[in-house]
Amino acid sequence: MAITPIADESLGVRSMSLFVETPDTRILFDAGVSLGPHRYGLPPHPEEFRALNLHRERVAEFAEKAEIVTISHYHRDHFTPPYASLYECTERDTFFEVYSGKTILAKSQESNINHSQKLRARALVKALEESKAGARLVYLDNNSFKAGDTLISGFLAMHGDERLGWVLCFKLYVAGEPILAFMPDVQGPVSDEALQVLLGEGFRVAVIGGPPTYLTRESGDNRVKKGLENLSKALRVNRVNVLSHHILRDPDWRGVLEEYAPGAEVKLYSEIAGFEFTPLEAYRNLLYETDPPPASYLESLRRKTLKCSDL
Repeated sequence: MAITPIADESLGVRSMSLFVETPDTRILFDAGVSLGPHRYGLPPHPEEFRALNLHRERVAEFAEKAEIVTISHYHRDHFTPPYASLYECTERDTFFEVYSGKTILAKSQESNINHSQKLRARALVKALEESKAGARLVYLDNNSFKAGDTLISGFLAMHGDERLGWVLCFKLYVAGEPILAFMPDVQGPVSDEALQVLLGEGFRVAVIGGPPTYLTRESGDNRVKKGLENLSKALRVNRVNVLSHHILRDPDWRGVLEEYAPGAEVKLYSEIAGFEFTPLEAYRNLLYETDPPPASYLESLRRKTLKCSDL
């Protein structure tokens, strides 16, 4: 199996997009990429939009190669929305380029989902139908999908707490062997059920969305603490543990990890992909200090005339 990281916080954007090739099929996990509109009271720096444009192109490049595309949930850093959006670097037809002709293994829009995500899911399904994209939509909640000797099994885990809904996680087996656990936005995991998957099933690689330590006050200390405690248990398992997403928005993520899981070895998307570790959002305030954007940039953001491809 070959794994290619596409985009995440270690590469300067919000995402967990990952391309996996098995002997039987090619899978693009969570074909979404986004920026946080506000951090430290500041909008994204131009450097962040340049990273967004680059990784939007990478998503499109690997979507073209993929036969299967997943949607773990309907936050815009995990799927490509069917409309133009600056902070996702999309045009109206961008979603068509990503999903056309694919088998889409998706989180159900009818159960274990909050209101805002349900609306986004329905809009995407409607757009796929109206565009005649020829996509095959399979809701994988607690179900499985097989392509040759490759089996993809889905299970649900909480997105930190019930207000944010549930995420669809993926277990990938090749010829019966547990190869990959892909666990986006599990925030640790907070869920003990998700932790048991990481502890007990013998996957060779685990891609884990870490807890949002940068939002400790807003998220609630208890949930973040539990996520860190569960993460420390998961990292004791001898395999390739890839840490991604929320935790990397914290400038002190290494210090936090060392406190809860001293000596733990983790891989990052940037390291696996052979790119420089570039956590742009975590250091947005420093970007503004060291490289202040021109007033014209901030004015175009205010007037909503900026296009990410212009930067």
